[in-house]
Amino acid sequence: MGTRAVYTFIDKAARHSVYKHWDGHPHWGCQFIAKALLLAWPLPRFEAGEFAAAFVAANKKGAGDICLTSGPDAHGDLAYRYEIHCQDDHLHVRIYEHPGEDRLFFDGSLEAAQHFAAMFN
Repeated sequence: MGTRAVYTFIDKAARHSVYKHWDGHPHWGCQFIAKALLLAWPLPRFEAGEFAAAFVAANKKGAGDICLTSGPDAHGDLAYRYEIHCQDDHLHVRIYEHPGEDRLFFDGSLEAAQHFAAMFN
């Protein structure tokens, strides 16, 4: 059984969400976000749709792994949801555990999120 997650990329004009069927635990989720940086516009330029496309391109392994979605509410079995945006020229990540309950698990920079997530691996 997978650890399902939705990643929502947010800018001033739009929100774009991607569903990942497995490996949604923050240890892996933060790595997936970091991998997208290699294919996205260099920060501080951040466009939600472009970064979502980079996330898919950097992390899709095969059929059924990743797909576009209307958002976390479209999935009743998520373990985590992520909100990613650019703040002060850096990626900022909010991680929610058990999204139906909207329990904020982490809120900070991607670098801090990676350190935080490493404690739970």
